[in-house]
Amino acid sequence: MRGAFGQIICNFIGDRGDGVERIPPTTSNRRRNEANRPIRQRRRRQQKVQDDDVDSTEHAHMEEDVPQPPQIEQTADDIPDTSAHPDDDESDDVDESDDAADIDHQNQQTGFPRGPTMTSLLTRYEHHVALRLWEGEDRGSLKVITHGLKLNKFVEVHMPAPVEHWIQEYGLMHLSSGYLTMADAGLISAFVKRWHRETNSFHLPFGEMTITLDDVATLLHISPHGKFFDAPLNMNTNNAARAAHEYLGATWEETCAEISYNKCAQYKLQWLRDLYSRLIQTDQFECAARTYLLHLVGCTIFADKTHTRVEAKYITLFIDLHRCRDYYWASAALVSLYDNLRDGDVHDTRQLGGYMSLLQCWIYEHFPRICKRGDRGAVPAHLPRACRWTAKHAVEGGLMAYRRRLDGLLLEDVVFTPYDDDELIIRLYRF
Repeated sequence: MRGAFGQIICNFIGDRGDGVERIPPTTSNRRRNEANRPIRQRRRRQQKVQDDDVDSTEHAHMEEDVPQPPQIEQTADDIPDTSAHPDDDESDDVDESDDAADIDHQNQQTGFPRGPTMTSLLTRYEHHVALRLWEGEDRGSLKVITHGLKLNKFVEVHMPAPVEHWIQEYGLMHLSSGYLTMADAGLISAFVKRWHRETNSFHLPFGEMTITLDDVATLLHISPHGKFFDAPLNMNTNNAARAAHEYLGATWEETCAEISYNKCAQYKLQWLRDLYSRLIQTDQFECAARTYLLHLVGCTIFADKTHTRVEAKYITLFIDLHRCRDYYWASAALVSLYDNLRDGDVHDTRQLGGYMSLLQCWIYEHFPRICKRGDRGAVPAHLPRACRWTAKHAVEGGLMAYRRRLDGLLLEDVVFTPYDDDELIIRLYRF
């Protein structure tokens, strides 16, 4: 089942679910298979010779009484030339199914170079960025965006008391403060290289680690409890225009123009900011609150790869302003980040969506020796933990330097419980 909270992944052993582990026919596997083919053919010939010898021994007594035909001397022209293709006769006698079984068996034994040797779990490794990197294809750093500057400018806009009330009631006000103004593309790309979708975790030298609900709730101060919600999987352009007109207070003409310009069911973040300014001037506070919240989640927990737009389907979460505080916002943020990381571990991906401030602050908390970070010190309990950190420029060497540091990471370099110093205060505030 897949909704706003992602999908449950069912892993089967082998591509056919038949209990036989198979390695995909990648270039490296084909090379190994071709290299081992003469060995397999030699073993088949030896086995065939042994079988013929056994058969001759068992029936020797029968052959003694059988008259032999006269021997015919063969000339050189009568002797077939097998020097060019010495294995043709033997290979013709071998069933193709036996060869396929040998390939499967070999794949089970060899796996991937510098990767998993058993692939019953990491079933999509053939598309992973790490495999292509080992084969000499480096995609470099991903394009990552943080909307911190956009949020910073938007927060400065006057917020009437009714609008502030609705946003506080939603429990999302802290998203407008716990963000970074700069994303470290090299740092994030180095970690994404170690993400695996099958386990939803980073595979590090000492083991696996992942971002948890406790991390999200602590760093962002959004609710880790509540009701699940499912935003529509798809919203067509007509419904997107109708929703903006009815719930955001935009005129029908301008909503149609916006959807037509985008050519999809999305709204530009700049369009939402302009609309919000007009709404508060005409005292349309409920529509202004929905517009602000849609812009807020589009810049944070539901940020996508466009970096300039937000999907119209999320407007359905803010129709009833009285119900939104009951939603399970931390889980929605976590699943959205997982989905974007799963997209990022594919080699062909060039830019990464998701809330980069959340990911980068998580790295700051757990891996203080990997990168540079600005530390403001302890923050008041009513502010999200992410407010403690400020982004700094990347280390010298960028992506390659981060990769080397992760390769040499030791267990003592990791902080597994970074929130112990103020956990009591956080829990009192959060729950």
